[in-house]
Parts: sequence; structure tokens; C-alpha cells
Amino acid sequence: MLSARDREILLELEAAYRNLKSLGLQGWCRPMDVGGVNSSDHSYRLTKLARLGFAEHKQRSPQMTRGSKYYRITEAGRLALQSEERDNG
Repeated sequence: MLSARDREILLELEAAYRNLKSLGLQGWCRPMDVGGVNSSDHSYRLTKLARLGFAEHKQRSPQMTRGSKYYRITEAGRLALQSEERDNG
């Protein structure tokens, strides 16, 4: 279901979420917080994961209609990672 690249970014998103939560924050991160740089595919992949329900997103600025989003992993994303981990043993 997930490509190797999707899984890699979802793992990065989970790690960032746990780190931010340990600091008492809500777990929202920017693409660059999970390894994204200019011309990388992180924003595309994170948007794809959000469409699949494995991540959620919100606009960083209310005036913006696209781009500049925060992302965090959802329970469905964590379950998908656990399921793949069990399947790959």
C-alpha cells in the first residue's frame, strides 16, 4: 500500500511527532522538519499521506490557500506502520 519512500517519510513524521510531544508541543511539523529541502518530494508525499488518512495537515498561515502546511501523523498512520512492521517481520 505504501511505497518505500512514503513509509520512510511516515517514519520521519512519527519520530518528529514523538519528539515534539515529548517537549509538550502538539506534534505539528513542517516538511523541512522531516528532511524536506527545496525541490524535494516531501510536500508531495506528506500531502499524499494526508489524503490516505495517515497524516493530517493544517495551514501555517490562515491567509494562505496553498502551501506552507504543518503535518502530523494520525493514529491510522501509526497503525499502518505497525501493520507493515508485523508483515515484514
